[in-house]
Amino acid sequence: MITRRTGLAVAGFLLALPMAGAVSAQSYPENDITHIMPWSAGGGTDTVMRTFMNFAEQQLGVGINTQNITGAQSGIGTMRLMRSRPDGYTIGSLTWDSVITVPYYNLVPGYDTNDLTYLASVTIHPTVLAVAADSPFETLEDFIAAAEAAPGELSISNVGLGGVWHLPALDFAAAAGIEVNHVPYPDGSGPQREALLSGETDAASVNLATVFPAVQTGQVRVLGVMDAERSDFLPDVPTLLEQGYDVVWGSFRLVAAPAGIGEEERARLESAFAAVFEMEEFQQRAEETAMGAVYMNAEETAAYVAASQAKAFALIDSLVEQGILER
Repeated sequence: MITRRTGLAVAGFLLALPMAGAVSAQSYPENDITHIMPWSAGGGTDTVMRTFMNFAEQQLGVGINTQNITGAQSGIGTMRLMRSRPDGYTIGSLTWDSVITVPYYNLVPGYDTNDLTYLASVTIHPTVLAVAADSPFETLEDFIAAAEAAPGELSISNVGLGGVWHLPALDFAAAAGIEVNHVPYPDGSGPQREALLSGETDAASVNLATVFPAVQTGQVRVLGVMDAERSDFLPDVPTLLEQGYDVVWGSFRLVAAPAGIGEEERARLESAFAAVFEMEEFQQRAEETAMGAVYMNAEETAAYVAASQAKAFALIDSLVEQGILER
């Protein structure tokens, strides 16, 4: 379901920049734009952001060519974005790990999120605990009971230790009082999803959009949603809160450019991304795929990232102090 953080923010933003849009249309962009995707091809983030960029092409009038540059939990690709020329012809997708895990653990030397200019949010979505459809675990309590009977034997996958879906799994295990094996797939949710479907792992801590197509085709079952309320896309699946576990987690996908991008180019990109959310076809695609589309403008996105970093860094510090994580 598409939501808008500021009511008529999209329309208001577009009306606020009529001259910038008109001038930019004449001089920028003149060539195709490179879009750096710091996760593997075929994963949830790759799929969603390629879809978004296809619609953005229509607004900008040029091609947007995606390059998958993986490694270091999105850090390698994001560092490439940071070091790119700030001329408006290189943009990139960011995720929770890009602005939290990588800088916190210093996974890439010289990495500094101040070297980014945030342009817009694209999605905000809840984390879910999912199993394959042929799994013996029909409910969350089934999984917990099996973990209690065999401590450390059941596995929950994530996309990197200390990262966006490892922390929710840790939080869930602690709340349920169970010991599980946390298995990382640092190249992204594509390999993580395949491991779940093949039976390589018992469960996956993952965002809803990543597994929703497999839920629709009957390949995956969701045991619980880590949100304050049930998802409109899974109305029959209870939250972990409903099941007695105070575990609420989510993640996001953003678009950014290198710091220092010109005002003309920044405004043109920002207005184009805002306009995508007004496209009926995009709204329909977002509904069909449960991508969790949520628009925030550049200023709102920067504030959202700062607040997310403050909250996450404090939590990770606490887990490190407890010996649950190592720094």
